[in-house]
Amino acid sequence: MTERRNPGLIDAAVDLHQSGAIEPDTYVIDRDAVDANAAALAEEARSHGVGLWFVAKQYGRNPLISQTVAEHIPAAAAIDHREADDLLAAGVRLGNLGHLVQVPRRRLPGLLAHAPDFVTVTDAANLEAVDDVARQLGRRQRVLLKIRGTQETTYPGQDGGFEPDDVAAVLDRYVGLKGAQIAGVTGFPCLSFEPETGRPEATPTLDRVQAAATAMREAGIGPVVSLPSHTSVSSISEIARLGGTFGEPGHALTGTTPQHAVDAELREVPALVYVSEVAQLGTAPSVFGGGFYHRGHARHLVVATSRGRRRAVLHKAPAASIDYYRRFSWVDDGPEATIGDTAVMAFRTQIFVTRSRVAVVSGVGAGRPHVDGIYDAVGRRLS
Repeated sequence: MTERRNPGLIDAAVDLHQSGAIEPDTYVIDRDAVDANAAALAEEARSHGVGLWFVAKQYGRNPLISQTVAEHIPAAAAIDHREADDLLAAGVRLGNLGHLVQVPRRRLPGLLAHAPDFVTVTDAANLEAVDDVARQLGRRQRVLLKIRGTQETTYPGQDGGFEPDDVAAVLDRYVGLKGAQIAGVTGFPCLSFEPETGRPEATPTLDRVQAAATAMREAGIGPVVSLPSHTSVSSISEIARLGGTFGEPGHALTGTTPQHAVDAELREVPALVYVSEVAQLGTAPSVFGGGFYHRGHARHLVVATSRGRRRAVLHKAPAASIDYYRRFSWVDDGPEATIGDTAVMAFRTQIFVTRSRVAVVSGVGAGRPHVDGIYDAVGRRLS
């Protein structure tokens, strides 16, 4: 799909690697394409009255990309306390803090001092901690209750949250809080791509979030309702229809949701590729690793040889493996490859959990690519 919709990005990535401007195990991000994608998301959200908080982890919390996105979507959802630091350093407002990862108790004073719009809590102890710190700071902190998802839709390591049936009792118990103000609910994931239908669909977790929102309305609260994941131009109208007031776009910013891999008509354009090089041939053809993410489902690659391009498929790697290398098999009889040849891939990413580098490039669409900066996997500038 990237070859079809943004071939200039692949050309730029090959040229940058072959010139030595970037190393293998580098993600290349088309900054102009991200800018257009963010503008499309913001326009669609405005037309449906849905607010947006963007997510930065999947592109490595890169400050240039965050600043580009923030020109259209001013606030972000920080998935953990270190991402919050990186977003603040890039000049981005915190829209939602603590959804996927609770804020460590000792970090609350410093982060609440930056006045995030909302803080998400998963249990009574974290709610009380936010209330205590907000009172000490002399401010009122709006809080979202994370509703526990169903077992079949909750990703490993992301469990936790209030039960929908307990929300009314929680509201009664904490009606007199002076620092925290319970303002709404959220859950994850509320939408998920379904290969059978080719589009994002509601998950069973959504029903639980909606039930919690109903309990809040019955208690006299007009709740904020955030309904991640898979927020994209194609799903924003559905978020509005389902009663959501906020979405949290992440992979839509780089055109790398599962839907973007199969639907060429989506507004967002693929804006990210992964660059490696042929490391071994012979009995174990492979490319250098470092940036593969198990749930990214990387599959296809193009190898740029001195006599033209050749196609291959990656072997599946066990989740327990370390990606020193990634094996592949040729799928055509193209020109002979040699070690050092450029390998380009496009897949769903979580750059912040890799050891990769990130090259931010502008001018791709105009045919004049320029490296704006090279960063590590968590947004620190290297060159």
